Amino acid sequence: MTTVVPAEARYARAFISADTSGGNATWVLPVGTAPGAAEAALDKARMLARESGVEVTLEEAGRDFRFIAPEGELSLCLHGLLGGLALARREGRIAGEDRTVEVTTPSGVLTARVNAVDAGTFEVSVELGRQLLVPVDAGQELRATLAAALGLTQEDLPERLWNAGGARLKTLIPLETRERLAAMHVEPGAIDRIAAQLGCTGVYAFCVERADATGAHLAARQFPAGIGIVEDPATGGSAAAPALWLRRVGGHPRLNRLTISQGEDMGRPCRLVVERSGEDDAMGWWVGGRVVL
Repeated sequence: MTTVVPAEARYARAFISADTSGGNATWVLPVGTAPGAAEAALDKARMLARESGVEVTLEEAGRDFRFIAPEGELSLCLHGLLGGLALARREGRIAGEDRTVEVTTPSGVLTARVNAVDAGTFEVSVELGRQLLVPVDAGQELRATLAAALGLTQEDLPERLWNAGGARLKTLIPLETRERLAAMHVEPGAIDRIAAQLGCTGVYAFCVERADATGAHLAARQFPAGIGIVEDPATGGSAAAPALWLRRVGGHPRLNRLTISQGEDMGRPCRLVVERSGEDDAMGWWVGGRVVL
């Protein structure tokens, strides 16, 4: 099938790796100002997402954003938001280096920063809303189902399961080694079938590759539910979730900064940076990375 791309749509890769490869792809579709433009843009976005299998960000005036996945609309898609902010910055709808801008999303108002690296590359970061860390009531049957869905054994799972994040809670699976993370395999639809039982919108697995008193580097994989995607190469909206878990449960109470490698097991390497400001560890988490248009 040939994908028909609207002329005004732009392709972005967010959270690209240090060598500019990889990244999480999104189409960005600016919304015009003519009467009926918003409805027309939404129809185009739904078509483009279905036909391309890639999420589409609707960007209006550099202030308002919506996120269309192949199988529905998301309350927040951070890589899509980063792509939309980069395009809005390049085309002059938002301005200024080292300035913050408030943007609206279906999940609420967020604060962002956008700095130009060159004509087509931008450093973008977004302050996430309040983060939650909630224990999961999972009996042996659910644990067995979860392990099987992930290609793991029950012994690989932590003693206690937790859901964490903001707009879209993820069930966290901390693993001991990078090898166990790489060995995971998920059948299409497996996470969809158990996400409601877990009370989550996907499963976020990670391992700590190195750490010191205030920082750590993780390798991560994320398997979303209900959006038509088996694995996500970069999950910005949930990137603070393992940070909060590490501070409160994982033995790193002073942790303020994470770097995360994700997507390598898909051949789409991504790099995310997570930093905290303020005293309340449920707030003040900034997630960012480099975007290329």
